[in-house]
Amino acid sequence: MIYSNSSRRSLLEKNISYEMGSANPMLPVITAIFLFVVFVLASLWLTLRLKAPLAAPQSSVVGGFPATPTLPSNSSQLNPKGNSVAGFPSAGSTQSPVVPNSPFTSASSAPNLTVLDAAKARQLVESWLAYKKTIFSSPFDISALQSYIVNPGPLYSDITKPGGSIEWLRSNNYSYYYKELLILGSSEFRQFPDRAHITVQIIEDLELRTPNGIDSSKSGRKTQSWVYELKLNQGKWLVYDYRKDI
Repeated sequence: MIYSNSSRRSLLEKNISYEMGSANPMLPVITAIFLFVVFVLASLWLTLRLKAPLAAPQSSVVGGFPATPTLPSNSSQLNPKGNSVAGFPSAGSTQSPVVPNSPFTSASSAPNLTVLDAAKARQLVESWLAYKKTIFSSPFDISALQSYIVNPGPLYSDITKPGGSIEWLRSNNYSYYYKELLILGSSEFRQFPDRAHITVQIIEDLELRTPNGIDSSKSGRKTQSWVYELKLNQGKWLVYDYRKDI
């Protein structure tokens, strides 16, 4: 069959129209699928949004770090119970006086509250002098020495060490005899954490007796001021050392 040009054109347009018409029924399906996907995604996003925790309020930040809360300007401000704010002394509070260090030796870091006054310090020195009168004479009994002076300590070592006072007297058959040994007066008492100093004026009248008689070079009567250092030893004050008062 032979068609004219106009017939061919008309037939072609009908074919195109038929093909386009056959595709049109798919558009609603595609549109519905697209809307469903959008709805699902929107619902999922909203659900996650609602489940997210609320952000905690942030404090003020300085240079990337939380700012330190400002302390009360009044250091003696009281809390609801009436106590002072922690870290600050209350109004009218007093502080313990600073205890100086001993010029003899370094004192311990922890202060000791054991009380020692000038009268008790003088009695300690007097007790030591009374005992001293006996130990430098035969039989040189020093069994009670630790009841008067600190062991270890410089005075204890001077008396008991090899070549010390007692050994020198024994090896030479010497002995001291005290006619008089007493305190005339005391002054300048100072207490430190575990030390104390007291200056005493002592009159000493002694003889050094030897196998050949009295050694006059080491005998005689004299008055001298001495600075005695006392030390707290196992809860008891004892004589630690002494030196001439210059």
